[in-house]
Order: sequence, then structure tokens, then C-alpha cells
Amino acid sequence: MRKPVVQVIGQSESDLIPKWGSSLLAVRFTDNEGGDADEIEFDFSVTLPLQAPPAEGTRYRLLYGWEAGALKDAGSFTYQNSRISFSADHGWVLTITARSADFVDADKAEETEHFEDLTAGEIFSRLASSAGKSAKVHPSIANIRIPYRLRMQQSAVGFAQALADELGGTLKPANGQWLVTEKNSGQTAGGSIIPPLTISIEDVIGCDLNHEAKAKYGQVNAGYFDADQGLSLLELVPGLGKAASMFSLFPAASGSEAKVKSKAEATALARATITGSVTIEGDPAAMAGAPVQLIGFGGWSGRDLVAQTITHEFTFDEQGGWLMTPELAAKS
Repeated sequence: MRKPVVQVIGQSESDLIPKWGSSLLAVRFTDNEGGDADEIEFDFSVTLPLQAPPAEGTRYRLLYGWEAGALKDAGSFTYQNSRISFSADHGWVLTITARSADFVDADKAEETEHFEDLTAGEIFSRLASSAGKSAKVHPSIANIRIPYRLRMQQSAVGFAQALADELGGTLKPANGQWLVTEKNSGQTAGGSIIPPLTISIEDVIGCDLNHEAKAKYGQVNAGYFDADQGLSLLELVPGLGKAASMFSLFPAASGSEAKVKSKAEATALARATITGSVTIEGDPAAMAGAPVQLIGFGGWSGRDLVAQTITHEFTFDEQGGWLMTPELAAKS
């Protein structure tokens, strides 16, 4: 039987797992494609008198993998909150949550500025630089030209997240960089291929998938005002359905941005057609944003899916092990 290896490096640069010993019940790591911060949780069995929460600003670094294999570095995390709970079955349990240090440290100062006749890549680079970071932007997004964009009393990271979402991307601060990927591309911010995740029904430990038809529109429209013609016009992209049309609530600033906006909204609608999760044994190569292939699922196989989020859970009792749960969505 394979044995998982988990290391939690504390501020003393030593592994905290041996120090925590049998009081550590579980470690959970949530790897998000973007938008939300990556997160780790620690569950401890505690007794009275209850111990105090960690000091504000306490940092952790997580590494994990299978015994005799290379360990994957999940990055650094900063303490956010603690929760204490009690039940007759489990006694007192202390849960400590820490979020990605890059998200916590991102510039939250609200400012007003404008960007004129720049590419999206140039805007992300300027915003990241203001937060002391660098930006890596997927080529399909980096080259989109933005005639004008106003940042009105927004934080740098909040403005960047909203812009990425509008352009069909997602922003993830990690390892001192702002990584902007294209949703459903199956690629990293640099354009390299993310290893696909293949899930056989024989390996499934838990499953909850849902198919939804209401998100299927024949076409998705985004409006904009053409100042030269004095007319309000539409840009559209095909949807997954046949008849009904979906119209974006807010107009875009230009025709080129309307094309991008309609494509981004079509992607979001497509993702909503399939949702849910599958639980399998842990895989150190699994990465949020990876394309997913289901094998042996009958009529559910062959669908184009993506892992939006992957949650890894490590337990340390006699039946302990490593399970991971990808949250799935339709890819196209």
C-alpha cells in the first residue's frame, strides 16, 4: 500500500508534522484555477484547556507526494482564521485555515487611474508591478487591445481579477507572479499544456455529477455603441443550444471588446452545463485547470471537462491516506 508524504514547513524552516504528532487529524489543500485563493486547512484533536490560535501573520509552506517519489511544492500560505468545534464522536477539534501568501500580500490599496490604448498584457504588467509582482499572461489574452479602461477606487488585484474574468481568463497570484490563464484552454499562463487528468470509473471513491440544459443558448451577444455610426450594435458567438439567444446585461466599450466579452460569457455558460465532483486517489501531477477525461462512465464519457478546483485531503489515522476531489465543469 502506497504511503503519502506531507511536509508543513514552519517559520523555523523545519517540518511541523513530527512536532504535531498524533494530534494532527487531517491536512486539506485546495488548488484553485484562479479567482479564489489557494488554501490549506489543518484539523487537530485538542483537549482542555484549549490552545490559542496561531499568531497573525504565521506562515506555512506545504509539500506533498507519495513515498519514494518527488514532493510537489504547493507554495506558501499565511494564517487566516481558526475554528473550534465539539462533537460526542470526535471530541474537541481545532481547524486552522491559511490562504495563499501571494493573495494575502497582494496590493489591496484602492486607487483610481486609467489605461489608454494598451494591450491587456501591458495592463496586467503595470498592475502587478504596483503590487511588487511580475505578470505572466496567456498569449490569447495578452494581445487583446483595450482602447480605454478606468480603475475607479479599486485594489490592483481586484481590478485585475475583474478584467481577467471579462476577457475569458482567470487570475492566480502565485510564487511572486500574477498568472493569467485562458479559461478552458488547458494551458498554463505561459501557454504550455497542462497534463490531462484521466479518471477511470474503476478508481472512483465518490462521485456527484450534474448535467444542466438551461445554460444552452444558440448564441451569446454582447452590445457596444459605435460612435462613428451613432448606433448600438451587437457582437455574437455561437452557443451550445439551437434557438434561444442570451444578451449580456452590460455593454462593452468597443466592438473588439464586445467580441471578447461575448466569447467569455459563452465560456461561462458552457461551463455551467456540467458541474460536480469525483473523488479518487491522490495524484501529485494533478493541477487545477487541467482537462479531464472520464473513462468507463458510459454516456457520461467522452465529454470535454476541466478541473476548476482540486481539493487534496491527507489523513493520519490507521486508515489514513490521500484522496483528491476535482470539481468539474464543462470545457466547451
